[in-house]
Amino acid sequence: MVIAIENVFEYVSQYIIKSGEQLDTDNYTRITSSVVEVGIVKWTARTFRKVGTLTLSLTAHLQEDNQTPDMPLLKWTLGKRAIIEDDLQAFEWINMGWIMKEMRFERDGRTIERVHYRMGYRLFVYLQNKIDQEQQERIRQFASYQLEAQKVLKDLVSNNREREAILSLLTHHVSVSMYWKVEELAGSDLLPLSWSTVKKIKFLLFLLAFIMISSCKAAFDWKEIGAQYYGGIGGSKAFDDYKDEFISSLEEWSGQSAEILGLISPGKITPLYFAGHLSGHWSCYQAGPVHALTDLSIAQDQYSTDATTLWLVENRGILTRLAAERDFLRETGSLIVCVDGHLRSSHKRFIHNSLINSHIRQVIFWSDYDEDGLLIAGEMAEVVSAYPLTLKWICHDHKVMKDWSNYQQYMRALLQEVRLEQELILGEAEIWRQWINH
Repeated sequence: MVIAIENVFEYVSQYIIKSGEQLDTDNYTRITSSVVEVGIVKWTARTFRKVGTLTLSLTAHLQEDNQTPDMPLLKWTLGKRAIIEDDLQAFEWINMGWIMKEMRFERDGRTIERVHYRMGYRLFVYLQNKIDQEQQERIRQFASYQLEAQKVLKDLVSNNREREAILSLLTHHVSVSMYWKVEELAGSDLLPLSWSTVKKIKFLLFLLAFIMISSCKAAFDWKEIGAQYYGGIGGSKAFDDYKDEFISSLEEWSGQSAEILGLISPGKITPLYFAGHLSGHWSCYQAGPVHALTDLSIAQDQYSTDATTLWLVENRGILTRLAAERDFLRETGSLIVCVDGHLRSSHKRFIHNSLINSHIRQVIFWSDYDEDGLLIAGEMAEVVSAYPLTLKWICHDHKVMKDWSNYQQYMRALLQEVRLEQELILGEAEIWRQWINH
């Protein structure tokens, strides 16, 4: 029993009382058979004074049961100083060892300065054990993944030569992760730092499942990935909670869109809106009204245009206004693509496709004049950076800039004063023609 009480006092000394303070363990007052009141004292070279008291249970943590704390207590942290209005509830939690009551005095050692509640030793032990159990479960899950990855990669045979290089890159990442420890996975910059370790393990399992199905099937649906990997009921939904994030990370790791690797349907069809002349194997569009392509058609077709100017605009309002200007697209040889916010993989694939198969000479970027607009302008510029093109950025005062660094400086200065949407400075066809010929 002495050892058990010393554990409580050691916890209090380490995590609860302040530096330079001590517990007066020789003179505590017993309130019930389990709960005591212990003084907090402070010695200096000249004085000794009582600075507070702690009301806590010394023996509740010794109970041999599987009792768990009430839900509100599970969110408590070591540094939490809580106010509890319900005295009966507070004393019940104190009696059970979940919390302790801390009372602080003024300098006279008698006048109460403040009262609050702190984490008790029993709650501390419970939460620490929970953390340890979760860590052991993460280790178990990661070890299970590593064994499965070793087996899958050993037996992996690709039936698609066009994908072999991409799959080889993905399997390389899997191979590297097979020799990590859980701590290395948690700190790896290959995956978002905001992801929990459990989520990262889930992604690696998704990656393994994706490699397996992509290596043996020419085309597959999102639901088939988990269904083929897990086999049982519910397998098709195994990765649904993180679908967009997992596909995005997969594309970052592979450097290609998921459609290239066979994912014909991610469970939804996403449109890309454009206006201007465009031809594919199965479709042909004339300059005039706004049209739309699906991400599936972009993945499976090759497009070309007779346009010489490609406009990349952030918002649909700009697209519809320029497309509505009679004969503007045809007379200026313009193809206008709306990225609808941040670029998706289907946008990037379409832009690359169009540039490779056509004779576009310049690209005009037009985005909002806010922080997101600057990011989007950078994304749009990056996707065409490998091509020998004239690049132009449209400023809020209708001026044109041809250098990305200069445009960045201009935007940062502008954002110190104002934020604007594209539509506010739309202008008319005459100014749009000037931009093209600038």
